[in-house]
Amino acid sequence: MITLSDINWWAVLLATFGYYVLGALWFTPLFGRAWDRSIGYDRAATSVRFPVSYYVVPLIGAAIGTLVVAIFTALIDPGTLLGSAAVGVGVGGAIAGATLTNALTPHTPNPYLFAAIMGGYHLVGCTLVGLILGTFAG
Repeated sequence: MITLSDINWWAVLLATFGYYVLGALWFTPLFGRAWDRSIGYDRAATSVRFPVSYYVVPLIGAAIGTLVVAIFTALIDPGTLLGSAAVGVGVGGAIAGATLTNALTPHTPNPYLFAAIMGGYHLVGCTLVGLILGTFAG
């Protein structure tokens, strides 16, 4: 059994920020054009200003994902930096698998590309979270 005091909240905050910044990089300079193709969107053809929720909701998602990795890491107590990263890989892999299921809709123009980009982001992001949490483990 774990308690809230078993979680390093500063590490959770830092890892959440890392996961969020990774998303900004992942969906803009790294894989932004491919992600746009996967959903049938042309960023260059529009001048849409995204609402605040476009930025806040991913931050909340990063915080939730980070908290899940932190709770699993505290429960498992992997003992090493690589062990903490492995917890992140497990959580990220689960999210990536669920993403594939969600991508297979008739409305997603390129579902496998979408799943690879989205799933890859969560796999790398949760692994990063595990590494950050493991770095600050007691």
